[in-house]
Amino acid sequence: MSALLGLALALKLLASFEVPQGLAVDGAPFGGISGVDYDRRSGAWLMISDDRSDKAPARIFVGRLDAQGLTVTRQVPLRREDGSTFPSTASAAGERADAEALRIDPLGGDLLWTTEGDSARGFDPAVRRMDRAGAAKEAIPTPFRFSHGARPNLTLEGLSFSPDGRWLWLSMEAPLVQDGPVSTVGGGGLTRITRLDRQGKVAAQYAYRLDPIQAAPARRGDNGISEILALDANRLLVLERSGVEDAKGRFAYHCRLYVVDVRGARDVAGRERLDDTVRPLIKRLVVNFDRLANVPTSNLEAMAWGPSREGHRTLVLMSDDNFDPAAPTRILVFAVTSRR
Repeated sequence: MSALLGLALALKLLASFEVPQGLAVDGAPFGGISGVDYDRRSGAWLMISDDRSDKAPARIFVGRLDAQGLTVTRQVPLRREDGSTFPSTASAAGERADAEALRIDPLGGDLLWTTEGDSARGFDPAVRRMDRAGAAKEAIPTPFRFSHGARPNLTLEGLSFSPDGRWLWLSMEAPLVQDGPVSTVGGGGLTRITRLDRQGKVAAQYAYRLDPIQAAPARRGDNGISEILALDANRLLVLERSGVEDAKGRFAYHCRLYVVDVRGARDVAGRERLDDTVRPLIKRLVVNFDRLANVPTSNLEAMAWGPSREGHRTLVLMSDDNFDPAAPTRILVFAVTSRR
């Protein structure tokens, strides 16, 4: 599959892999992959699971990706400030981690990860910093509007550094309550994409119009941003994902990849609420994953730049299997060409 779409961006599918079912490392089952990043210094891939310590302590996996697929070599538990791991959902007290995104700091090598928060226990969505051993370091201050009005489990889903490491991009999966309704089959909601400096201060914020839910659900359905990735100083790749539940409780997923350019866009950081008077970012479709030939659709949540191949950068996407034996983790590898 190769096409030149919007803003002179071309993608070619190089490979599609499935991770074998039942894989475990140090007793921790592999799965729930919601964020990924590539370590150019070591050649390793780091993947964060959204398991809320129910199958094993909340964790990241470390592995290698080559032409034969993914080899997972170890896992690293996420730790709280006191050095302990995060409790499970069955625990009577303490913050239950809901990890969704992972990035390597290009300026220092620390790991940053997002948690969607634990509103039932008074914990806001947050960006955490840790070292390579999983030890907690200082958190990035979370802007007020990421917690005020945030819908549970629809918060900090996307995270990316700018290429120079100066800025940190964050995206909300779905609209804040004050920004209007979530996406429906009939229309898409308005969410926010924010640029922060390294101290967590808001530098700019932009409105982003989500797609409608991509098919009519028999039960539940949603659509939101599942990941973002900086393409250059001004452009971002935005991954949208619809989950559509059928009458038997099975979900089908419909994912699309867009590119947006913030140059000339309206800064909405000062707006208490978003409505139809705002001008959202202009987005251009890059890939509709429903239309990839011979590649089953999957719950794509993780996205990162990989090593260059034949002079072109590569883009890697991974799916969250939700620990469902019928939905293995899928890995897609693309070659990317971008012209200004």
